[in-house]
Amino acid sequence: MLRTYRRLILVALGLSAGFAADSAPIIGPTRKLTVPEATVATRALLEGRKISDILGVTHVSGKYALTAKPFMIEGAEAVQNLGGKVLKLWLYPIYANQYGWHSDWPKHLPDLESLAQTPYYEAVFKMRFHTYVLETAEFGMRDNFWKKGLSEKDRQKVHTQMYRLTRHLLTRYRGTGKTFVLQNWEADNVIKYALKDTDPSSWDLAYQGMIDWINARQAAVEQARREYGTDGVQVLHAFEVNFVPSLADATAGKRYVKDKPLAVDNIVPKTRCDLYSLSSWETWSPGTEDSLYERLRYLASKAPHDGILGQDNLMLGEFGAHEDEFEKPRRNYPIYVGDPSDAAFYALHRMLNAALRAKVRYAIHWQLYDNDLRMGGKYEGKGLPPGVMASADQCVGNWLIRPDGSRVPTYDYFKALFDADR
Repeated sequence: MLRTYRRLILVALGLSAGFAADSAPIIGPTRKLTVPEATVATRALLEGRKISDILGVTHVSGKYALTAKPFMIEGAEAVQNLGGKVLKLWLYPIYANQYGWHSDWPKHLPDLESLAQTPYYEAVFKMRFHTYVLETAEFGMRDNFWKKGLSEKDRQKVHTQMYRLTRHLLTRYRGTGKTFVLQNWEADNVIKYALKDTDPSSWDLAYQGMIDWINARQAAVEQARREYGTDGVQVLHAFEVNFVPSLADATAGKRYVKDKPLAVDNIVPKTRCDLYSLSSWETWSPGTEDSLYERLRYLASKAPHDGILGQDNLMLGEFGAHEDEFEKPRRNYPIYVGDPSDAAFYALHRMLNAALRAKVRYAIHWQLYDNDLRMGGKYEGKGLPPGVMASADQCVGNWLIRPDGSRVPTYDYFKALFDADR
């Protein structure tokens, strides 16, 4: 989740009314929601599943650290202490920026396999998580290399890196019972900026280029699975979108973002991935959380289901709530004025319950430590000076743990859910 994208005004999006069923609010905002109440309501939706098999936490690019440990390890340990078994990390060429605090990363790594073999990733992959969701981008590729069509040379580069990474994970962690999910980042945002100010006549080629890129990644993962097997380890590949139609404007039939056709309609049906993920930042503002159910079911209606997971291939790759959005009086949240941490907890509870009703395989919270600075602040658009950590009043409030080490109500809610699994 990047701040510049989250602050854009989202356009109205349409959805067939067929997904309206079972989308009523779960708990109305008539009084302050307690952690025990939220825990009971969420557990009632599990239907025999364990929440620790579903609910995960993201750790990347935090604006502060709380210990002198390498940043990736510090965060992984914090999620482990919370009780989480599903951890989301970034496996990107800019790794040294994303996990820089108190770390000494090697420079000029050539590919994804090399990055996965570094001591920090190795240490985290040995921890007591059973699932790692890895936001993954190939090394040495031009920005948006697919937008003029995927060349054979680029296809080979993509295939080689994804194949070698998958081979490494399947062999290095054989017999551990671990699952690794490799995914892209928010296809609609990528398309929106890659095709900005381009001639619409070029869009069909760009969309086909993304289709071919995603299918090349999937083919590489499948080849490695065929050749090396999945004995006590699994590697899956997911395709993520971030704009999906809602019920609010069902009759409008609008399926565009900044005039660009949606990936859920124009790319998802032409791929063949193991999982399909929604990064949901259309449901983070007060009063919009319940539409998440409809959006997830719409994604499920567009996704192929003939892969190794069958119908169980739906994923909520990101869901979160900025506390600073709840600091002013809001019609939907009158009782929470002046208590933004409780308001964010209420919103996140509703989103998680909506995801469980939609039968997601994974739901990944954004995130452990805040990675965003407030709009209008001193460092907006510039970032903090090198080596300077953010204070709480500089952050937007996408966190489970604040810069002073205190924990928000959502932390207590997640911990109660995980503890109940035991």
